[in-house]
Amino acid sequence: MNTFYRNRKRNQNRPLSIIARYLFIFLWSLTLSAVVLAAAADDMILIPAGTFTMGSDTRAADEKPMHKVYLDAYYIGKYEVTNAEYYEFWKQQSDAARTPENFSHLPQIGDWPARAAQFPNHPIVGISWHDANAYAVWKGMRLPTEAEWEKAARGYTNRIWPWGNAIEPYANTDADDDGYQHRIAPVGSFPKGKSYYGVMDMAGNVWEWTADWYSDVYYGYSSQAAAKRPKKNPTGPDVGSWRVLRGGSWIDKIARCSTTFRFYLYPNLKTSFVGFRLAKTAQKTTK
Repeated sequence: MNTFYRNRKRNQNRPLSIIARYLFIFLWSLTLSAVVLAAAADDMILIPAGTFTMGSDTRAADEKPMHKVYLDAYYIGKYEVTNAEYYEFWKQQSDAARTPENFSHLPQIGDWPARAAQFPNHPIVGISWHDANAYAVWKGMRLPTEAEWEKAARGYTNRIWPWGNAIEPYANTDADDDGYQHRIAPVGSFPKGKSYYGVMDMAGNVWEWTADWYSDVYYGYSSQAAAKRPKKNPTGPDVGSWRVLRGGSWIDKIARCSTTFRFYLYPNLKTSFVGFRLAKTAQKTTK
């Protein structure tokens, strides 16, 4: 009798315990969603509208001439897109062309998709320009223009590297003393190397696809067009064979990781040293 009564009482309380459990799970999921959304917001950095100096008169020929450029306000990714982030996109794709390249001969990178679990916070590599662009569209964003990338890296002054003009071990390059010898580093591993605006890893780690076609004479044309006033929101040549890459990588000397150095590849190539970050246009406010 006592046993039956205890069981009956326990069964009567069970619906309340189930409701409480589901209520806790619901509230916890809301909290988690808020944290995820806040983290996502924190991962985009606002670059204010204004004029900056682009290019260099003392470095490579395709960086000349130094010229003024005006950009509307925009957001740029604080970090490069990671393996874990790209994996969420890749899972939903029916197009096998979006699958990153395998690097069995480079165990520090490895094959896809295993490396998404093994190295979730490493920047995604082995993706083409088309893959990067498709991911950006999926996220409701885009790739940064070459001008947007450079302004986010150097700020308003003529910084050779995102942190300043002195050679410092603040980036993942081919140097033996950077802590990541001959391998990619997790995003954000070099906080002292952040840019004027606080953007991470804009020197070294992986080259980054931009939206622009490459031309070695584009700056000359762009600066002439902007002789009387700064060129506004340039997007590069209308056509081309190569897409612009910026930032240098883990296989490069630090000189190639400067804020103005321009590199380029065919947009369908997938390599172990190229990734990307996101950008989006800031909404204009009316007074």
